[in-house]
Amino acid sequence: LINSATKSILVEQLYIQKNWNGINPFLKGLVNKSKNGVRVKVIMNYNPSYESTDRMNEETAIYLRNNGIEVKFVYSNWSYFTNVHNKGMVIDGRKTLVSSINWNENSVRNNREVGVIVDNGEVAEYFTKIFNYDWNLSKEEKNMGMDYESYTDTIAIIAVFSIAFFMIYLHWRRK
Repeated sequence: LINSATKSILVEQLYIQKNWNGINPFLKGLVNKSKNGVRVKVIMNYNPSYESTDRMNEETAIYLRNNGIEVKFVYSNWSYFTNVHNKGMVIDGRKTLVSSINWNENSVRNNREVGVIVDNGEVAEYFTKIFNYDWNLSKEEKNMGMDYESYTDTIAIIAVFSIAFFMIYLHWRRK
C-alpha cells in the first residue's frame, strides 16, 4: 500500500518501533516515498503513563524527521480521548487502511492481525478529516466548548460537601 502512493501518505499509529533487526520496513517505505516527493505525515500517541512507548516513539520520530517526514505526537490530555489508538493510513486521498496492526515486529510476525483497505474517496475523506483534527490538536483544544453543563457533577459534589460541612459546623457550635 505504501509503495502505491504518489502524492500523500497519512499515518496514525499508537506507536511505531524503529528497529526490527534493522530498520522497520514500513519506515523504510515511508522514507523512500518521502525522498521521491510524496508528502508523508505521521501521528503517534504520547502518554506520560507509557514511558517506554513514548521513548520508542521519540526514537522513531527522530529517524523520520531526519528523513524529511513530518511527525506529530498527540498528547492524551489534548482531547476527550485517552489515547490515539488508531492503526491506519490514508494514501493519496483515495485508499484507506484501517487495521489492528501495530507497527512493531511482534505484531507483524507473531500476531493474527487484521486490516482492511478501502479504495473509496469518501471513506478516505472521512479518515483524512479525523487525521487532520488530531494533527491540529493543541493543549488549548481540550478546553474548547467546555461550559457549565460540563461541570455539573463537580459543582453538585462541592455543594453537598459545603452544606454538610456547614451543618456539622452549626452542630458543633451548639455544643
